[in-house]
Amino acid sequence: MKKIRHKYRMFTVLSALLFTLALLLATGHNLLPVSLWNQHISPRTPISITAVPVGAINKPIQLVRTGSVESSTVVPINAEFSGQLSELYVTAGQAVKAGQPLLKLQVTSEPTVNQTSQQAQANYDNALKEFNRYQKLFEIGGISKRQLDSATTQLQAAKDSLSNTQQTISAANATINGTATITAPINGIVTGLSVAPGKTVQAGQQLLSLGSGQEVEVVVRLDQNDLYLVHLGTPAALEAAQQTIVGQVSSIYPQIDASQSPSFLAHIKLITNPAGLLKSGMSINVHIDTGTSAMVPAVPSASISQDNQGRAFIYLATNGKAMLHQITTGEAIGDLTEITSNLPQQSMVITNNTKDLRNGDAITVVQ
Repeated sequence: MKKIRHKYRMFTVLSALLFTLALLLATGHNLLPVSLWNQHISPRTPISITAVPVGAINKPIQLVRTGSVESSTVVPINAEFSGQLSELYVTAGQAVKAGQPLLKLQVTSEPTVNQTSQQAQANYDNALKEFNRYQKLFEIGGISKRQLDSATTQLQAAKDSLSNTQQTISAANATINGTATITAPINGIVTGLSVAPGKTVQAGQQLLSLGSGQEVEVVVRLDQNDLYLVHLGTPAALEAAQQTIVGQVSSIYPQIDASQSPSFLAHIKLITNPAGLLKSGMSINVHIDTGTSAMVPAVPSASISQDNQGRAFIYLATNGKAMLHQITTGEAIGDLTEITSNLPQQSMVITNNTKDLRNGDAITVVQ
């Protein structure tokens, strides 16, 4: 009989210990009913807080694209025939217009059709090809009338340049030992100038080049809707090796892929390229400043906290309680940070004492 009482007493003590342990575990994990929770833990005194409605900031709109660094297009200017350079009208780095005189030669041998005329023909063929492509895009509503008109102008300029080149060669062919003036076939910047007045040149010799004045440029693919925001001269910021390189859109060309969907290639001229940082073949992030802005929701930056995983949170004042709400954020402008996730309507964001708050705490809003 004593053994039975002893076992019963041990069972009672063990049961009490297990119940106490279960109670502690339930308390730590908020598993107890509210009525039982309130019997063991005294409620926290309401915390005084200030709260503000969700604000807004005027955010500049940027297009973020991945571009590629490519060699700049350069047009070589070659001697149409052998002779002596009598006049040089340009200097290295000078910007010239199509048709502008570059240099004058004193002819010493009969000229022949050479690389320059071939280049003029190639320029015309390319312009015609681009015009036909623009016309096709215009017919399907892929580009505006203004862009088609621009392609028409470029085609006419290439045609005039080809005609001028052919006339120059014809005139030179008719006058051996005369003079001939070489003009610019396109707009560009003079680079690679390798001759000086008084020097003798040979037919086909490269005298200079016309291009953007740079070795590389950045090419970015655009969608049709992007053309409403990106134009010639639009500034761009390029990110490379934790540095920002400034550029601007210098040309935009249409391109039709295999699916016949219209797209466009924007060529970005570099304004800076520190120590030749950009090399042909590189992939690079490009931020294109569209010059427009939009109002976006924002909250005080000081109201945002982060956990160990980098997730962002704010406390909302809801029915007298502080409710923790996870958010995603965008850019910080001034004292406000853009919110890119949805918030409940008419949300009031708690701006102080956030470090002392716990989810569900009672609060008193101080006006």
